[in-house]
Amino acid sequence: MIDRDAVFVLGAQDPEMREIERVATAAGHAVFHAASNGLRCTPQTAYEADGVARAGADGIVRAAVLRPTAPTVWVECRIAGREPLVRVDHHHPGDPGFTAPPADYLRGSSLGQVLALLAREPTPTQRLLAASDHCLTAAYQGECPGVDPDELLFLRASWKAFIAKRSLTEVMTGILDAARHVKQRFDHASGEARFLDPTRVPMDLAEGAAYAGVPVRYRAWLPDGQVKEMFKGGTPEAVEAFMAAHEAAGRQVYGNPHRGYGGAYWPG
Repeated sequence: MIDRDAVFVLGAQDPEMREIERVATAAGHAVFHAASNGLRCTPQTAYEADGVARAGADGIVRAAVLRPTAPTVWVECRIAGREPLVRVDHHHPGDPGFTAPPADYLRGSSLGQVLALLAREPTPTQRLLAASDHCLTAAYQGECPGVDPDELLFLRASWKAFIAKRSLTEVMTGILDAARHVKQRFDHASGEARFLDPTRVPMDLAEGAAYAGVPVRYRAWLPDGQVKEMFKGGTPEAVEAFMAAHEAAGRQVYGNPHRGYGGAYWPG
């Protein structure tokens, strides 16, 4: 439990972070967003923030000031020159939820950690959000207590349809089609399905692979010209091997073997 004057500073936006913002605000806490050069942070810049901002209901991001003495809760972010009262995260070694297994997804997920700080019991929807963010493939395979895979699919497909302005039918079809593709391409020797041509990656590949429970390796072009290679749904040993191979090649690497994912950036 934390004091009412604690201020939450949130990292990059996603469905889990939206719910964290709603919960913290409803509990009476001030909420800011980590910012870099006055812009709300992305997943790539959230741990290199130099200040905070407020994102209004109108979508406009406005500059803000965080009092030097304010007790802060950092959620999936870091701010240069500051130290938090509490760190909520599960992305890096040493984070509170880094090693949490799927069965303990509430302790592992950032949403679950925030709910514990606020002494709140999770709702069914919050369980879905927490499990999907912490260990999506495991959640789809029924490894997270209190999480129904079919309800999870509907929730995530609805969100994807809303964000991408696609119909729910189109998204559901895309996910199921991608699941069929990864099963067909699964290679027993490597233990994964590979889609290494960024121009031929199915739209809903990552979601379909998680739903199918098949480890997948794929590449995507980023706006700045870099190629990002991702590996999802693998065992801890497979993720560690993936990350080690890219590190040995001198590439920037991220990931969490305990959560079954890794990624690497190829310079443009």
